[in-house]
Amino acid sequence: MRAKFSTTLAAGVLTASTMLGAAVPGTAVAAPVPASAPADSAVRAEADRLMGLSYQEFAKARHVAPFNWTTDGCSVPIGLAPYSEVFRPACVQHDFGYRNYGRDHELKLDPTRKTKNWIDGRFRTEMRRICADRYPEQRRFHNCRSAAETYYLGVQIGGDGAFF
Repeated sequence: MRAKFSTTLAAGVLTASTMLGAAVPGTAVAAPVPASAPADSAVRAEADRLMGLSYQEFAKARHVAPFNWTTDGCSVPIGLAPYSEVFRPACVQHDFGYRNYGRDHELKLDPTRKTKNWIDGRFRTEMRRICADRYPEQRRFHNCRSAAETYYLGVQIGGDGAFF
């Protein structure tokens, strides 16, 4: 299983975090493949549970098979670089979603628009939670929320290639 994951990643599949910045030079985007048979209901239920966790709870979750836990963190437009570390826990969870539900990865739990929108929405929710947890001062909180909106729009607009 590990070989398939690394092969997929080596093929240059863009994830949510990569979609926010420029594509890595010399990296090709993998072509979409047809969805596989419906996933085992227990696997899907566990993936749904993990995606429903807060960013703090997700960070503590055990990395168990058959899930793809790889991440490339957050890639961002130049002006928003300070938030790449701030939002890293949400980016990791978002990568988990794309890499386990999306069509370009092994499990293909539910490569549908509805699921992509749900994963992107979870990303937005967790970035907002991070802003609230880290920035009690109004100005910094507002700046963080603005950056979160930009990150969210980046995956909504540019994330299809990584998911479908």
